[in-house]
Amino acid sequence: MITLYRMPASSATAPRIALDEAGAEYVLIEVERDESGANVAPAGYDKLNPMGTVPTLVDGDLVLTEAAACCLYVAAKYPDAALMPATGSDDWATTLRWLTLLTNTAQASFLRLCYPVQYTADAAGVEGVRAASLAELSRVATILADQIDTGPFLVGDRFTVADAFLAMLTGWGEYLLTEDRWSDNATLAAHYNAVAERSAAGPVLVAEGFSAGFSA
Repeated sequence: MITLYRMPASSATAPRIALDEAGAEYVLIEVERDESGANVAPAGYDKLNPMGTVPTLVDGDLVLTEAAACCLYVAAKYPDAALMPATGSDDWATTLRWLTLLTNTAQASFLRLCYPVQYTADAAGVEGVRAASLAELSRVATILADQIDTGPFLVGDRFTVADAFLAMLTGWGEYLLTEDRWSDNATLAAHYNAVAERSAAGPVLVAEGFSAGFSA
């Protein structure tokens, strides 16, 4: 059985959505941190995941980290769930494109916004890191909304693991953005709502502490 190590509202949300969408049997284990940010439970977690981050997905002898990789693994392990388009198709390539943007650019910008001191050795540069992160997030939100258009998903009317990832990041915006929240963009709000209305994904978002939906 799969084990998913997570923290509430963390990047483990996207692979958790993928697991529920696939109807997979899995166990959740919460990673706990002390006030300094060090992992204290479960014992030995940092050996399991040397980066000390979440998620970590364990399936037999396989230990997999990085949320996007976990999502793609679940999609491949449970092909009947159709969480990715057919390998090699144009829609498959497009889905990879947006999932990569979400993890490499958008998620990274959210992390710089949340932990700016980790991205500069100059204490005076913290606000600059935050400002650059906010600008990048605003730009990416516009690009994503243009891609979705009437969607409601990133690849037309087909839900994929990239949509799980985007809904997670839109949820993050409620906590991390004081203005220009992604949910303030009507297209991104409609996308989130489309994910939240799914019988599997919706309960996961709520369980992770995210909104059940946004007003139009």
